[in-house]
Amino acid sequence: MRRPTLKAKQYGDKAINSLQLMVAIACFILACSVPVRAADIQAFVDRTNTTPGESVHLTVSIKGAGGDVDVSAIRDFKVISRGTSTNYEIVNGRTSWKIVYNYTLIPLKTGRLIIPPLSVESDGKIHRTREIVIQVSKRGQAQERDVFVDARISNPSPYEGQQIIYTFKFYHAVQVARGVNFQKPEFSGFTAKNIESERSYSAVISGRQYNITELRYVLVPLNPGEKIIDPAVLECNVVRSKRNRHRSAFDSFLDDSFFGRGDLDPRILRTEQLKVNVKPLPAYNGEIKFSGLVGKFGIQAELEADTLKVGDSTTLSITINGTGNIMDAEEPEVNVPEAFKVYKDNPEETVKLGTAGYTGKKIFRIALVPIREGHYVFEPIQFSYFDVSKGRYETRSTKALSLMVSPSDEKDTLEVFSAPDMPEKSLKKKVEFTGRDILPLKEGLDALENQKSLSLTGFILFLMIPGLSYLGVRAAFVFTQKSDDPAHIMAQRAENALKDACAIETSEEEFFSCLYKAVISVILSKAGIKGESLTYTEAEKILRTNGYSEEIAKNAANLLEKIESAQYSGLNRDKAFRENLLSETEQMVKELS
Repeated sequence: MRRPTLKAKQYGDKAINSLQLMVAIACFILACSVPVRAADIQAFVDRTNTTPGESVHLTVSIKGAGGDVDVSAIRDFKVISRGTSTNYEIVNGRTSWKIVYNYTLIPLKTGRLIIPPLSVESDGKIHRTREIVIQVSKRGQAQERDVFVDARISNPSPYEGQQIIYTFKFYHAVQVARGVNFQKPEFSGFTAKNIESERSYSAVISGRQYNITELRYVLVPLNPGEKIIDPAVLECNVVRSKRNRHRSAFDSFLDDSFFGRGDLDPRILRTEQLKVNVKPLPAYNGEIKFSGLVGKFGIQAELEADTLKVGDSTTLSITINGTGNIMDAEEPEVNVPEAFKVYKDNPEETVKLGTAGYTGKKIFRIALVPIREGHYVFEPIQFSYFDVSKGRYETRSTKALSLMVSPSDEKDTLEVFSAPDMPEKSLKKKVEFTGRDILPLKEGLDALENQKSLSLTGFILFLMIPGLSYLGVRAAFVFTQKSDDPAHIMAQRAENALKDACAIETSEEEFFSCLYKAVISVILSKAGIKGESLTYTEAEKILRTNGYSEEIAKNAANLLEKIESAQYSGLNRDKAFRENLLSETEQMVKELS
């Protein structure tokens, strides 16, 4: 048999190599032609039944591709972002990855609430998740709740001008992280004043011990009619310990919120809406003038001395005291005999704000100087007020006061001065020299020269000097005095908060707190009011009301949410993230300033 030559063998090897290359290319083309499976997108919650104030955890997962989730369609819940996580897996040589978006949802009302289909952009396409229904039901018994709030008023049917007490209580049987945010009602139709700083104590309710924080306000209705006190809102984070069977006592200690080891469960708690039926004051038909005081009051009067001499002085003191609008008390009418000169002093006011509302006294003092001797009687001083405990007008009066005035000890004679008779002789007097002339005499020819006259322009400028001086002093006063305008104060507070944020290097909690304060302050400056916090809806509403576009208003609200999420989620808090967030805040404050 004929053996193949070397050249034939080389041709055969080349053919085999070409065939292998073609097979590899074909396999690659087949592999590329296999259709790529679309991204697997799912949305689910940890529970579908909850109660007001308790949160629901929403998870949106995108498997096989990246994507962005739009949660702006959620209206029935407050949405707090808890960051994202990414998982990579290699199984049998195949690589798969999944990105997970985490959110905390806090229901804004009770009933059947909807999480609508969410738009997810992935692979250049828009996908939609399924709709999720959450049932939010009221829970009637306090012992079933870890945290809850309550608000009450001391009198639901007060009279116009009668003070009532509004009490807010925050109950918590579990640990609550620092940074609780309380939003008091607007108290429309009332004047409102916080009685004192918060009061904390413990109480056992239905066998369970609660820590209670209490706030109280004095409310005074401005006019009659039905008034609505809106719900008070409290935002807090409940600390949930991490569950692990193999945990040491040291781990339990580190679960304290001070170390940030516990899981934070955000809650938004609302009180019930309160109705107040304000009754009008009945018609007044009294003989003396109504003082305008509503509450419970009394009056006293006394003289510093009951015996006096002509020309000496004594003081008549009139004191009105009681509970109610004591600060509105005016000096009652006093009939002073004509034999006295009267000098009135400024009233002295002592008013305290306590659990019963406004209490105190107001003292009116009148200095009396007799100019004639005799025995004088001061009639009783009367005043009328509305007694809320009796539901009618009451008149109070002092006792009559007497004063004995005796002659003065000094025997002064009345001197009468009359002009002397005018002599008919000349009134010229001899000129005498005092040793030197007041002005030096000018003996040269220049003494006859006329003084240079002032031009019209110079004369006008001369006349304007006092006015210009006044305007300069006034302008300096205006520019140097401290402004009490709330808008200016809040704008300055925003600027200071940004400076503080730039100076903070280590404390993340203080950094995010300063950013939050800066945005809140600049928004409140647009409304011309002072405050420490706002909801996202309130912030957006203030900006729209003050002429800002819908886009800027939404961007400001989203920035507030982003800052709050960063503060409590514990995710994405590296240096780069903080610098970007600071830059966004500075830009927003600049746009709103």
